[in-house]
Amino acid sequence: MYLFDYHMHSDHSTDGQDSIMKMSTAAAGKGLREIAISDHFEPTLGNEAYPSYDAEKYFREIKEANEMFGQKIKIKTAVELGQPHVFPEYSLSLIENHNYDYVIASAHKMSDNTDFGDLVYSRENLDDNCGKYLTELENLAGWNKFDCIGHLDLVKRYASRYNIEAKLIHYREKLENILKTLIENGKGIEINTSGLRQSAKECMPGYDILRFYKELGGEIITLGSDAHNHFDVGAGIADAVELLRTAGFEYMTVYEKRKPEMIRIAQEKTFWFQAQRTA
Repeated sequence: MYLFDYHMHSDHSTDGQDSIMKMSTAAAGKGLREIAISDHFEPTLGNEAYPSYDAEKYFREIKEANEMFGQKIKIKTAVELGQPHVFPEYSLSLIENHNYDYVIASAHKMSDNTDFGDLVYSRENLDDNCGKYLTELENLAGWNKFDCIGHLDLVKRYASRYNIEAKLIHYREKLENILKTLIENGKGIEINTSGLRQSAKECMPGYDILRFYKELGGEIITLGSDAHNHFDVGAGIADAVELLRTAGFEYMTVYEKRKPEMIRIAQEKTFWFQAQRTA
């Protein structure tokens, strides 16, 4: 089975803990064939240029990692753009002036800088919070300068902290508009496995949205652990492959120079055991 992890953060992200070399070493040790290190570019009001992200240093370190590992593992360049539809000038400048292999776009915050992780979730305000998140996703999908949207039902992560289940499939009309926009524009979604390690205890998105995406004609799907340290590199990826297979997909997607390539999912069930976690 061709296993890959297309969403992880090194210490080039403000919340990342380990170097690109350490993340790459972990991936190679766990038998991954390919990774994309997608550090955050997260402009906010008053910090629109996001100078903490050093693209030149990032690309140098990716080159060094590729030279170190040779053909053992492919290490792709990637970036996770936070709400780029709100700050299109800076986000576009970054991806137009650097040769990324893969670009994730995510809605972490509202246009007023409120982070969806900072909201309080209750049964009384769940519809309102989900509605606000779906509005950001609609605007993000319409921006259309990325390759895939990250952790499509992110609010599930935050609502679960309050023992609230947030299911975007319940807002079918809005969700359909978002997914149809992605499909029509040749864009995709990712299966983000970080939810398996968190209180939601399932991937983002889960089976219900994956089936809906497929029914609408969606095909492009990447896999990502959302690791912020070397321990979590590759975590849950085999589970994501099985989820894809269960939802009826025959292919998963990797990228090179922003071009998608479809990788057939093996017909047999995947058995993949991570290497022992070492510090």
